[in-house]
Amino acid sequence: MNATELRTVLYIDDEPHIREIVQIALGLSNELKVHTGESGAQALELARELQPDVLLLDVMMPGLDGPATLSRMRADPAIAHIPVIFVTAKAMPREVALFRKMGAIGIIAKPFDPMQLTKQLRSLWEGHTAKAPPLDERMDKRILQREVTQLGRRFLERTRGEAITLHSLVEHAHNGDPLVIDQIEHLAHKIRGSGSMFGYAAVSACAGDLECLVEGVRLRQESAGAAIEPQVLQDLIVCTQRLSQAVEAAEST
Repeated sequence: MNATELRTVLYIDDEPHIREIVQIALGLSNELKVHTGESGAQALELARELQPDVLLLDVMMPGLDGPATLSRMRADPAIAHIPVIFVTAKAMPREVALFRKMGAIGIIAKPFDPMQLTKQLRSLWEGHTAKAPPLDERMDKRILQREVTQLGRRFLERTRGEAITLHSLVEHAHNGDPLVIDQIEHLAHKIRGSGSMFGYAAVSACAGDLECLVEGVRLRQESAGAAIEPQVLQDLIVCTQRLSQAVEAAEST
């Protein structure tokens, strides 16, 4: 579909640290110019303005998520032609098949290896055959690893505050307010993905447990109403406490 070389990439993700990693990792290639944005609405705006060769798109974002953004792109003649690659933690075979059916040309699973990101992108680039110029891999890896380490520490600092926010949200979630549930799920999902990316497995696991509990709350609400059972509420509170402890342990290493 695209006979030209891959030159311009637009990456959209609501997580600022992941955007920075992608910008640094792809920016190591002198052949690629990387632009970033933080929302589905911004993806549409920047896609029209920049006309990138490819759009890397996070799936789970507040407001206009990845699939909804792709749907709007395909309905807009000015940007319908731009290939889209989803970047997501939801990369099971069934989900990958669904994303491809939506029109994505490929999937990059989170957490991805920053060192391999350019290679992954090029392998998914439809019709791309040109080879990137050789790089000093040892120097590039040192630069990238240093940046990732610094971003990881900043992630922990921010997550310490977000764990407190989650604890407060959970304490006020007893009536099952959908807006509160959405906030908890979004924060937990974001922490889980970033935690995996930066190698903080315990932080990611705690956030993943919280996300699973919230999914269970949603299922129960469909059949039993809005209120959250006391035991489930207690499980959510304990999970946020474990998250705070995991962040503290990670910061001490």
